[in-house]
Amino acid sequence: MIIRNSLLISLLLIIAHSGSVANANERKSDSLDHKALQTLAHDFVKAQVTAPDNGRVEIVANNLDPRMVAKKCSEQPQVSFASNSGLDSYTTVEIECAAPTAWRTYVPVRIYRYKPVITAAVPMSPGHLVSESDLTTQEVDINRIRSNVFTSADTLVGARIKRRVRSGQPIEASDTCLVCSGEKVTIVAKSKALQITASGKALADGLKGESVAVQNTRSNKSLEAIVTGLNEVTVQL
Repeated sequence: MIIRNSLLISLLLIIAHSGSVANANERKSDSLDHKALQTLAHDFVKAQVTAPDNGRVEIVANNLDPRMVAKKCSEQPQVSFASNSGLDSYTTVEIECAAPTAWRTYVPVRIYRYKPVITAAVPMSPGHLVSESDLTTQEVDINRIRSNVFTSADTLVGARIKRRVRSGQPIEASDTCLVCSGEKVTIVAKSKALQITASGKALADGLKGESVAVQNTRSNKSLEAIVTGLNEVTVQL
């Protein structure tokens, strides 16, 4: 009787163990539906992207067809960027698995990099002198901006608009200047004990604090000076 009971217990343990192994193997062979694939792509890209200063990043994995058949994978899927893809505004993530059946799928991903920048509060036309009330701050996707933008209004107040700017549009460095190429400027040369002024012509565009080349109208000599105001540059003697 004792032997029979022992054999019965052993048999039950073997069955229970086999069931546990089967369940473990079943759990190991994960089923990845369209949402799980999107999540894999989203998390992969998010781990690679760095947010801009004082900004944030938003990752959006494009929706896959919800009717797609869930994919089986008995191991951790390999996730990487597809060929010729990287951390641009648009990228493609490749997800690959070798077992139980080899498969590969691609997930398009959109990368947004948001940052607060100075934008136009009102429409502005060429020649307009920028005042503080003309400016506001908005969060924009800097991937859509082609040149340098501003995070402080101080540099722009008093500048001249060079091309039409729409309301809500980020103001770019190429849109404005305090000293504009080809226009007359006042050259201020000063030291601790002396200050003299001369007339000149700007040879490049510049905003406050930037170094620009100017030409002395009287001597025709060119020099580098710092933009200190509207149509004004300063040289330290």
